[in-house]
Amino acid sequence: MYKMLAVVGFVAASNAAWALAPDRAELSSTENATINLVCAPMVSQGNDSFQICVARQMAALRDHPTPDLTAVSPQRLRAIDRRCGYLRRNGIGPYNDCLKKAIEAPAPLAEKDKIAPEDDLTPDYAKIFADSPADKPVATPAAVTTLPKPSDLLPQRPDHIAAASLAPSDVFKKVAPSIWVVVATPSRAELRVRNVALGSAVAISEHLLLTNCHVVKDRAIIKLVQEGTRDNASLVAADFAGDRCVIKAESVTLTPVMGVRTIESLAVGEHAFAVGAPLSFERTLSEGLVSAIRTRGGRAMVQTSAAISPGSSGGGLFDERGNLIGITTLTYRVAQNLNFAIAAEEFWK
Repeated sequence: MYKMLAVVGFVAASNAAWALAPDRAELSSTENATINLVCAPMVSQGNDSFQICVARQMAALRDHPTPDLTAVSPQRLRAIDRRCGYLRRNGIGPYNDCLKKAIEAPAPLAEKDKIAPEDDLTPDYAKIFADSPADKPVATPAAVTTLPKPSDLLPQRPDHIAAASLAPSDVFKKVAPSIWVVVATPSRAELRVRNVALGSAVAISEHLLLTNCHVVKDRAIIKLVQEGTRDNASLVAADFAGDRCVIKAESVTLTPVMGVRTIESLAVGEHAFAVGAPLSFERTLSEGLVSAIRTRGGRAMVQTSAAISPGSSGGGLFDERGNLIGITTLTYRVAQNLNFAIAAEEFWK
């Protein structure tokens, strides 16, 4: 990490160096990191030596392109990394050649490469990009400064607050149609190396969904998934500091939640239900309590004992009547049942 920062600092120190520097904008973060790893020792010999090294690595990349890893399972990728990872220091050509051979070879039967239970169960959402090569080109996303805040774009907050308590199974039936899996990647180059973020989103109108910004920020290609239905989406409003973002479905008609409760109406001890995609398991229901009402970074937060995990970000936290009370955001792994959601009404502030 320190080496890469040193490289960036050295290049930035000279306008002439920038003029000579090969354009790496279209490379993936993994490709750039490999080139930096190989060429960082050249910095001590001067900028010209470093840039010559970069140019040679980019030429090698053209002759030995990075294979598409989109359809390779996470389990297989771990085995391939054990086999090829050491070659990154030798250059991007040898490394990519090893990747290509490993992908094309039959999967080994060694014990370490057998499918782990979690790999066998976990859906591989990266494949949705590989399965849809005919996608339209993605437009350049709007600059951060031009995006409106969620409160400037959202329609009136849903106010059909349900009063009747429901069994957990009925809560799920009521809210599940509003919950979508969000899969996002910065570019096709990043997709090839499986730089894919996964989270959740809650439909708030027929075309708009609430989610966390850390799921979609700087990720121009966004997909929505709900069982067999898929759609493209775009980021249309954002409060990055508050982790509150709004995305818009391109073509599907969404089923929005009916009611959003205010933070003042919540009471500690109420039942709470989280619905999202923890670890990519679509529309998973977990049950707990409203543990506390907190303020963090100027936002009202709902602390809950309802279980959430990576992938739950952007999902819904509901009361026992199916009203939306929060957007699940983070969990403290060092403690048990210490989970947080941004109060849903914060998106309208």
